[in-house]
Amino acid sequence: MTYNLDILKQELLEYIVSEGLAVFRGQFGSFDSLPNIFWDTEGHPEYQAYLHVAKISGARVIVFCHREFESEEIDDALEQLQDCEFGREEHRSMERSLIELRAFVGSTCSIEMAFDHEGRLYVYELVTEWFQSFLDLSEMLMATASEDNDSVDEDGTDSSFGGYYSKN
Repeated sequence: MTYNLDILKQELLEYIVSEGLAVFRGQFGSFDSLPNIFWDTEGHPEYQAYLHVAKISGARVIVFCHREFESEEIDDALEQLQDCEFGREEHRSMERSLIELRAFVGSTCSIEMAFDHEGRLYVYELVTEWFQSFLDLSEMLMATASEDNDSVDEDGTDSSFGGYYSKN
């Protein structure tokens, strides 16, 4: 599902307050250290149902986080792409995809809401399709860069042949 999270962000904040819940503006990624249970936003994207559960469970505070897409993320990915060994067409395609994502710089790419209930965070998370594509591409770049680095020994020589060739 495609979301315009810039519009939805304001709508969510207004709805949370209208339901009598307090908004705590958290930092993005701050939910990582606690046990989380994630709402099925694919099957049930309605935030109203999620917030209804929060109210029924006795929550009074909703932690609200959002993330804006930054140009540095694209720059880092492009730099990583230069270090990877892809074929020319695959390299061009990835580079083109990353450059096209510059149109989204400054846009909200992810929203998270959470409430605590009995020591667990119940999380509602939305990510735009274009940002999920960016995350998938970034993951592929990191995995490829890691594979490329694994085949080089500490002395800088390529060990991808598993020691079948003498280093003499």
